[in-house]
Amino acid sequence: MLIIAFVLLFIFSFLLALRSMKDFELPKEIRKLLKFKSVRGTILFFKNKIKHYSSDSSSSASGR
Repeated sequence: MLIIAFVLLFIFSFLLALRSMKDFELPKEIRKLLKFKSVRGTILFFKNKIKHYSSDSSSSASGR
């Protein structure tokens, strides 16, 4: 019986917390991280260095 009371209390408090989150706004730094575009391209590993060719730069270079 005690476990049921704890579960009901947890659900009730969770619903109240969700209701109070309507006016919550994420900081702009976190929104910027969430909207960050994933990096795509090719990474080449040489003996003494690493070279990354991004797919964005290769597509813009072919238009020149």
